[in-house]
Amino acid sequence: MERNITQIMDKSVIAEFIAELNQHHEHHIGYCGKDALEIEQAMMDAFGDQPDLWISTLSEDGQLTGVLGMDTDTDTGTVELWGPFIQCAPEQWQELAVRLWEQGINKLTENRIHIRKIYGFYNEHHANAITFMKDKGAKLGSRQVILHNRSLNEVSLDQGENNRIHTITPDQYPFFIQLHDSTFTGTYYDGETVIQRSGKEHHYLYVLSGSEGEIRGYVYAEADPEFGEGSIEYIAVNPDCFRQGLGSLLLKKVLYELNQESQVSEIRLCVDETNSGALSLYRKAGFETEHVLELYQLDHMYE
Repeated sequence: MERNITQIMDKSVIAEFIAELNQHHEHHIGYCGKDALEIEQAMMDAFGDQPDLWISTLSEDGQLTGVLGMDTDTDTGTVELWGPFIQCAPEQWQELAVRLWEQGINKLTENRIHIRKIYGFYNEHHANAITFMKDKGAKLGSRQVILHNRSLNEVSLDQGENNRIHTITPDQYPFFIQLHDSTFTGTYYDGETVIQRSGKEHHYLYVLSGSEGEIRGYVYAEADPEFGEGSIEYIAVNPDCFRQGLGSLLLKKVLYELNQESQVSEIRLCVDETNSGALSLYRKAGFETEHVLELYQLDHMYE
């Protein structure tokens, strides 16, 4: 039966469709969650009052059967793909993905939105999406391990250790920026942005200081109390202070505060599969592997 290109822009319908498919490894997209209400809120944040520009849909007999969102940073010309999410017979998937893609790209070009890089973040078991991106010429950038921890209420702090860790002070900003930007070159939040974001409610930036006020390590995390979830965005230790257990102290501190201050019951984080040290640190703290995702980058330009 023919599937029609449509503009089904009921956010709750789209969010429920994404949430249902994203439960399954073979449909899982890393940029989206699994809770419909959380996805709907993320859609409002990402696509604002113009969802028809950034989201493309397919339908059959009035029922939603395909969604592709293009979360676009118009300043940098980068796109993160929400999908394609498609419910169909296996042999139809690639054809329908192409239709969604063409619909989305056409809308961006018609509105003079220049695209330089497109990213797809797919579960390693999502063979359809991985094939789709490779056919477009995308390259595998990295494999990322998604870890989660649901036992935050078991975390406790030794008071002596806790006294060594505190929120960052303004005089430490230059030290923090230098450490962060040298550790995470080209990351999504630079040091100045992390400092700005840390001023928001339920955003945590803790540093472990040396005797002269220098930063020996830090951790930055964000919480969403409405959904009882949190994420550790960054954790780093000064190279001069490796193998002293500082990463473990920082991790324990932020897990405790996320649970006590923001009532977070579950936390997720993303670690490069090649970073064996970080994976070991998190697993010792009770984290378990939830998914392995592959990040694909397409450098074609759509002007």
